[in-house]
Amino acid sequence: MMRRSVSAAVAAAVVVVVVAVAAVGAYYYYTSRGGTVYFYMTDPGGHSSSGSGASNNASLAIYLTVTSIMIHSASKGWMTVSNKTITVQLSSSLSLITSKSLPPGNYTEIRFVVSSVTVQVGGVNVSASLPSGVLKAPIINGGLQVTSGKSAYLVIYMGPHLVLTGNGQYVLRPVITVEAYYSPLTSNATTTTS
Repeated sequence: MMRRSVSAAVAAAVVVVVVAVAAVGAYYYYTSRGGTVYFYMTDPGGHSSSGSGASNNASLAIYLTVTSIMIHSASKGWMTVSNKTITVQLSSSLSLITSKSLPPGNYTEIRFVVSSVTVQVGGVNVSASLPSGVLKAPIINGGLQVTSGKSAYLVIYMGPHLVLTGNGQYVLRPVITVEAYYSPLTSNATTTTS
């Protein structure tokens, strides 16, 4: 009878330990794994150009070659999202540029390193300059809130103000707004490839 009591007590202790380990493991899994963030870019209002000899907006195409994308975490500082070189054509359609699993938390700013800008004017490609070669913008409306196991969608709205200087050089001076969404985006999304 005593052996049965000891065996039952040992079995109960083992069950309690297994349940406790599983609970701690589940807590760790759900609080430490990241959420997936999808990064999109769009030109919300068509191209804007000015300066001497500025071309008709309908005949312009603007391509950015991005070599690095970073995001600023309120608690961890700057984090690399991608170092893959991609070329993005600015258009009114949403272009998926990358996705990344990020740790839970609040993200406040995004930064792109742009190695080149090409403007296609009437079928002819022309290089344009981007002062500093870096695009940086805050994420509006309180930033991006990443939650474990959930998806978020970051849209970079780039209004590319394109200036044609007196010496025939194009300069890109974009107006950028970055906004977070927490439901899938459905408006004409396309995928950008390198």
